[in-house]
Amino acid sequence: MVSTMTNHLTLFCLVDGAFPVEIESTKTIGDLKKLIKAEQSPDFDDIVANNLTLWRVSIPDDENDDEQPI
Repeated sequence: MVSTMTNHLTLFCLVDGAFPVEIESTKTIGDLKKLIKAEQSPDFDDIVANNLTLWRVSIPDDENDDEQPI
């Protein structure tokens, strides 16, 4: 018996508020852009998914830095 496991990633997108999107780890950045556009419908209906600019950031989750702005 052959079993194929697909790893999913949950990413949080920040566009005037945060929202999660779940995508398979084997998908492309283009697929991610399409998913983000779909999640933000109807607000993103006039935006071409390919024109979205994505940034990879790391925001520390340190309880001692509660006073630090993001």
